[in-house]
Amino acid sequence: MRNESLEKSVTKLNNDIAALTIAKKYLSNVDEINSVKESLNNKKQLLSNELYAEDYKSYSECRDAITELLDTTLEKEEQLKLLEMIKETFGRQYPNVNKKSSGLNVWLKELNLEYNWTHNEETGWYNLVITGFGLYKQS
Repeated sequence: MRNESLEKSVTKLNNDIAALTIAKKYLSNVDEINSVKESLNNKKQLLSNELYAEDYKSYSECRDAITELLDTTLEKEEQLKLLEMIKETFGRQYPNVNKKSSGLNVWLKELNLEYNWTHNEETGWYNLVITGFGLYKQS
């Protein structure tokens, strides 16, 4: 994916910031730790801005592709293809790099799509029917 390294960098910065928060409880140089945390947060914000910079364009591309799928029952294979298409279009694994959810349901919520899940008794799988588009707002 085109933004994989950016995504990994933001995740690493998140982990470093979390570690500093824990370290603050045990170390006496709180001011220095806060300064480093602030610097890391600034770097994270710059990388996040870059990561999300093309989201409206990506959303538009996804919307065009998803329009063809409206009111169509998507079974397992179609759902997997849809998820891969969305991830490739956005160029990242996670809709929100600060959260570690990357499944189809979380992407559908991020794209603010209207949809229903119906259980297929024969396969045990839940089929997806996308019924419409809500108002998209970038995270």
